[in-house]
Amino acid sequence: LLDAAERLFAQRNYQTVTLKEIAAEANANVGQIAYHFGKKETLVRETIQRRADELNRERIALLEQYEELVGHDNVEVEPLVRALILPYYNRLDEPDGQWRHFATFIGRSVWDGTLSHYMSESFDDVAKLYIAAFMRALPGLGHGDAVRGFHFLMAVMHAATVDDTRIAGLHQDTGTGSSWACYKEAVVPYISAGLKAIAARTAPSSQ
Repeated sequence: LLDAAERLFAQRNYQTVTLKEIAAEANANVGQIAYHFGKKETLVRETIQRRADELNRERIALLEQYEELVGHDNVEVEPLVRALILPYYNRLDEPDGQWRHFATFIGRSVWDGTLSHYMSESFDDVAKLYIAAFMRALPGLGHGDAVRGFHFLMAVMHAATVDDTRIAGLHQDTGTGSSWACYKEAVVPYISAGLKAIAARTAPSSQ
């Protein structure tokens, strides 16, 4: 049922997808959805939560391993960005395509406000760990700018996972410039440089 919901949520605005359509996609019936989830809002929440649980475990493990390796106060920005983003991006290459459906669903819907509560309860605890780590990595980075930098990071991460025919057209090629692999290689140094620039802008002058 959750896989079927993801596939349909990726095709169009999740708010317009009906329980009847989800049931048909899953070769089930609406009664089964009602039994397991009660209502559509719970189904949407569980669709997000099951992916968040998997991502959060890996992101926490990578952060803890990195801090143990270099020391809690010796972390650097790029490894932190990599530990936050790549667990998500690497899953998008899985052959069954379900993570790509999830990414399209989230990338299209995450900023419209209707998912804010679900996203917060699913991801914010880990987000706070990484925001604090970014502040340790960049002593000139205040909390407000760290949160803004994290917001930019999320915007880039989600936008790069959604197929956009306009961007493909701007590349004016056969698709290689806008391919998933190109974004995957570029996004970590791009975000890292942005966080460093924000910190440099607000850091006290050495003169």
